[in-house]
Amino acid sequence: MEPTSRLYQCMLCHAQAIVCSTCDRGQIYCSKACAHSARTTSLEAIRARYQATFKGRLKHAACQASYRLRVQQKVMDHGSPFTAVNVSMDLLENRAHTARVMPTLICCFCSKPVSDWLRNDFLRRREGKKTTRVRPCAQAP
Repeated sequence: MEPTSRLYQCMLCHAQAIVCSTCDRGQIYCSKACAHSARTTSLEAIRARYQATFKGRLKHAACQASYRLRVQQKVMDHGSPFTAVNVSMDLLENRAHTARVMPTLICCFCSKPVSDWLRNDFLRRREGKKTTRVRPCAQAP
């Protein structure tokens, strides 16, 4: 039986992603960039919740006081504004005359080709037979 791949939607950018069964570890993000961005957002929320507590406010005030002591120079002027570079677009070729080839599906993590058969759910672990343990009864004297 050919190993199947999982098709899912990224929880951050909502792009469709495919992961092969060897790379499938229950991912919910399409790339490391999306995972890193979601992690950063989560950490910012955690820090904000902590800073809203009394202990967090005290620590933040102490950090700000030490920062103000470290800062020696006060900058009065802003830097130069960023100027955009003019970019011209190259003429696009008309490729309508070329034959269309069906795209090959690839894994978003290892970039290997995957099967055309995709599943929408996680793989289930196979559980063996459940055995029930019987306790020996205490013998009456």
